[in-house]
Amino acid sequence: MTPSRTGAAHGVALRRARARIERLCTGLPDPRTLFARLNDIVPAVVAVDGVCGLTLDPTTLLHTGGYHERGVPHSHLPRLLEIEYGEADVNQFPDLVRSGRTTAGLWHSTRHRPHASSRYRDVYRPTGLGDELRVLLRGGGTVWGALVLHRGGDRPPFDEKDFAALSALAPTVARGLRSAYLRHDADAAEADAATAPGLLTFDPGGGVDRVTPAGQVWLDQLGGSPAGPGLLQQPVLHVRSKARAEGEASLRVLGRGGRWVSVTGTLMDEDGRVAVILRPSAPEHVLGIMMEAYGLTRREQHVAQLVVYGLSDGEIAARLTISPHTVRDHLKKVFDKTGTNSRGRLLRLLYFRHYQPAIDTGRAMGSRGWFAPGTAGPADAPR
Repeated sequence: MTPSRTGAAHGVALRRARARIERLCTGLPDPRTLFARLNDIVPAVVAVDGVCGLTLDPTTLLHTGGYHERGVPHSHLPRLLEIEYGEADVNQFPDLVRSGRTTAGLWHSTRHRPHASSRYRDVYRPTGLGDELRVLLRGGGTVWGALVLHRGGDRPPFDEKDFAALSALAPTVARGLRSAYLRHDADAAEADAATAPGLLTFDPGGGVDRVTPAGQVWLDQLGGSPAGPGLLQQPVLHVRSKARAEGEASLRVLGRGGRWVSVTGTLMDEDGRVAVILRPSAPEHVLGIMMEAYGLTRREQHVAQLVVYGLSDGEIAARLTISPHTVRDHLKKVFDKTGTNSRGRLLRLLYFRHYQPAIDTGRAMGSRGWFAPGTAGPADAPR
């Protein structure tokens, strides 16, 4: 076949693949189903031996779940995760995002010296795999997931035509993934009565004056009862008392089912009446909640988040308009408070303690970047 005809055939395959993905997404599949179907669609565009799909937390770029078939054997996944979240290696997701690229091949990035990569030496080569192609799935300027494509050790590496084809296909997949997150949010909301903020009001004596239906649901979520102040969960009482003394107060607490709940109190009048609102904590603040548990200040939380995202000291300084020296001071305090002593150890702490347990239970990621409450897949869902 001549080069021009080869290019035409490639273009036809790409258009067909896009159309298949768009038709698939009209049924609003969940992320795992979308990724599973890509195992049949992507090989029609690019020759591959395995297609793995990952959902990523856009705040940290840490893996939150996905679908895994014909890729790395489960026996080698622990080592793969150790490399991804504790060691420097080629084409890691923060580096790929910062580069502005959509695709990156392992062979290409190492200039055909794959042994320079720990992933290749310790995971791919021992299991018979060859080149790896990573594809970022961006939607609306946000990275929601990635594809990781594998070729067997006897196949040639991915080339520029493969990079171009997957870069062209990625936006369609990203739109489908975004739709999948929205569906999970809708399903979770339908199954969960606590979809609206709950309100409690307290009389001047501190007794419960009023509880809205949603407020009752949230109290049940927290394990308390509105029958009297003594039966309410301690965080609610704490917010009520502090708001009465200082005018306002707020905190976040982990409720039943792993959901973080914001509890906010406001002094209503000079007599001491207090209103307390309970609502789900915004997902974009979950990393902050984790960091608060270690006693980090707000500025230290910002530094930690940017470190996890892969920014250097200089880049963090520019982002926060502080000096690199100040960044290093904050980072030292982050390491001290979290019991880590390096960026890699901080990353390992966050992933293995706060992300992997949720992945292991099959929880899906919601549209705002954190695990959707009340969602779970099969206990043995591939990762």
